[in-house]
Amino acid sequence: MERNPIFHQTRFRLAVWYSLVMGGILGLSGLGVYSVVAHAYHETIDQGLQSVANALHKGIESAWQQPGQLQSLAKEFSLELCVDQKNCLPKTAVIKQSIKEASNQVNYYIRLLDSSGKVFASTGIQFDKLPIISLSQHWQIITDSSGTRYRQITLPVYTQNQLSGYLQVARSLTDLDQHLAYLRLTLVLGLPISMIFVALSSWWLAGRAMQPVYYSYQQMQQFTADAAHEFRTPLAAMHSTIEAAIKLQQEPKSSNGILDVLKRQNRRLSQLVGDLLLLTKIDQKQLTEEYHPCCLNDLISDLVEELAFLAIETKVSLSKQALFAKKLYVMGNEEQLYRLISNLIVNAIQATPSGGKVTVFLEDSERYAVIKVQDTGIGIALEHQKRIFDRFYRVDSDAYDGLRLRSRSSGGSGLGLAIAIAIVQAHKGSIHVQSQPKLGSTFTVRLPHKI
Repeated sequence: MERNPIFHQTRFRLAVWYSLVMGGILGLSGLGVYSVVAHAYHETIDQGLQSVANALHKGIESAWQQPGQLQSLAKEFSLELCVDQKNCLPKTAVIKQSIKEASNQVNYYIRLLDSSGKVFASTGIQFDKLPIISLSQHWQIITDSSGTRYRQITLPVYTQNQLSGYLQVARSLTDLDQHLAYLRLTLVLGLPISMIFVALSSWWLAGRAMQPVYYSYQQMQQFTADAAHEFRTPLAAMHSTIEAAIKLQQEPKSSNGILDVLKRQNRRLSQLVGDLLLLTKIDQKQLTEEYHPCCLNDLISDLVEELAFLAIETKVSLSKQALFAKKLYVMGNEEQLYRLISNLIVNAIQATPSGGKVTVFLEDSERYAVIKVQDTGIGIALEHQKRIFDRFYRVDSDAYDGLRLRSRSSGGSGLGLAIAIAIVQAHKGSIHVQSQPKLGSTFTVRLPHKI
């Protein structure tokens, strides 16, 4: 396939398209994963801040107008009151336990502001590094002088239905930014590496996908060559016969024999064309709608009677054996099944020398009807058994004492077994051969009772 530029270019295009499609899918998937993870991180942070802010807000709002309680609350939460810079409360060791556990892992800060927006109590990082922006916004992301981002929630504090101040709780987004940076790095580095594997896999898959097409292309080429070869012989004979008829126009007595040869060669060519058309119809599944119950007992009986004359001419014994009394039916095309069994019997007779025997067996299994055509003929070597069902394949060997499977001398078109396997496959069945040179062959066909 690599030597054929058409298939090589097609394989390359398929690989490129596979890679582009898979790259797009991976890119969108990576973007989706990044968006989901970032959203989950932000949601987790917001929920944590909301919980901490609500816990603080309940205590602060009730103690806002009572300085003694506010001082006590400030000590409990480690809030440094700075209403007067000279009279600030000393920092205690920790915030409340639930807040302490969170603040040990990330940088938190808590600020209390009066109604004018002036900070008078705080804990955590130095609040002078952070700007105080609009107090009307519930959620904010602010950045300090060093570039660190913080997620901040602002809650208004009311006393007797009047606005007394604001509570602000925030945490650093440094850990989130680091995690997302690692995720971006993983996706950015992982995408090219994945694309390399995708490209290699696409090249391999394109090759696998092209194999049946290339095989069909080879078969078509071989079929064309073989068909041309098969057509050439009868056409050449017809041409020679016609030329002879022209030269012998003045000898009427010789015209009958010449016309007989012409008729025989024409019949052979017509049979070949008919076989090719039948194969085409089977391949295109144009006859599958004509299936109906067919009695195999009657088909085999009729064929044994019709082919008895051929067996007598070649001095071969032809018989049938049915191992059960009832009629055996399968769903199928009666004309095709007739052709299937006929081809197998004719091949068996032609491959059997004088004094030999051909027997047709009909058996019934649980799911299949089994037809066996057994002969005592020349047999088929193992290396030929895998190819005897190929179209126009011939076994021409001196080892068979001049006898040939599907020989030209028999008048066959060379498509008998190819037609047989095509019919079997169209009926969802199977066919195989068991044979040894000079010991005979057995062709076994299994057809399902219902299709």
